[in-house]
Amino acid sequence: MKDEIGWSFVAMRDGEVVVERHEGWRDRERTALWSAETLVPVWSATKGPMAGCVLMALRRAGMDGESLVEWVWPELQVGSLTFEEMFSHQGGLAGLNEKCSIWDREAVVASLEKQEPLWEVGTHGYHPRTIGFLADEVIRRVDGRPLGTFWREEIGEPEEIDFWIGLPEIEHHRVAELIPARFGKAGEPKPFYEALLDKKSLTRLAFSSPSDLAGVSEMNQPRAWEAGFPAMGGVGSARGLAKYYDWVLRQDFLEELVRKRVEGMDVIQRVENLFGFGMMLGLGPEKNCFGHPGAGGSYGMANAETGESFAFVMNHFEPNLYPSEERLLLVKGAI
Repeated sequence: MKDEIGWSFVAMRDGEVVVERHEGWRDRERTALWSAETLVPVWSATKGPMAGCVLMALRRAGMDGESLVEWVWPELQVGSLTFEEMFSHQGGLAGLNEKCSIWDREAVVASLEKQEPLWEVGTHGYHPRTIGFLADEVIRRVDGRPLGTFWREEIGEPEEIDFWIGLPEIEHHRVAELIPARFGKAGEPKPFYEALLDKKSLTRLAFSSPSDLAGVSEMNQPRAWEAGFPAMGGVGSARGLAKYYDWVLRQDFLEELVRKRVEGMDVIQRVENLFGFGMMLGLGPEKNCFGHPGAGGSYGMANAETGESFAFVMNHFEPNLYPSEERLLLVKGAI
């Protein structure tokens, strides 16, 4: 495909790979070939595996999406907020008024506990960074393990899924170099990027809190791969991400995961969208998939009606909020 440097696309159905393409180079100098084994940071495409972990942990603890957050985390100032409201981005904790670093988990959790919601339930706005800390703390409280450990021990390792939320050093040699979008290329949709540049906007607040780890170059550091940030720190292959969604399609909590919780104007992304339990709905070229895209253009998703799952990962960033039409058309060609 044009403008790509290295990329993979995988489609699965009923546990079997039906389409698989791996092309290009792992680095900007084009010296290391891209392969099926190449791993790449996928930013917010991590939120799909994150959502499955949270719902699985809650159900094991005798709860579900309708359970109240205060039963598990009474220190949060969210009143009678339910888990399904929190993880459909209605909780109003998308940004923090108190500045703290993404590297200081305890400080972020303390700031979340002090933060008054930025809006009331019924309004929704994407929580790009804080949702991962909310998810991790919930799992720690109901299960005792960090979310990344829960992922590996309960899903990733048993299902042999090549996706990591906290990449071990032994896997570092497989990671591709992320390459920023071309300078000066305007991103879409324009209302989102205009809000992102406004220092007083909720959009800017959400995408800058907690602070640090904001640039593509920073995600090329092993420290970022190892940290296991549940909202944006996942590292994996296209095979791994597609296999996760293939697994999700066979779980008894699928209906709860993909039931529509909210739709309409997202006050952070500044676009119309809809969410289930941590999953974006209405994705794909036909708007009939659930899953999650990641910054730069990666995605993992599935169609609950057809039983198909799809994943695209790459190292060359696009400036758009959602994956480009060209990248999404790979899904259409796989059906």
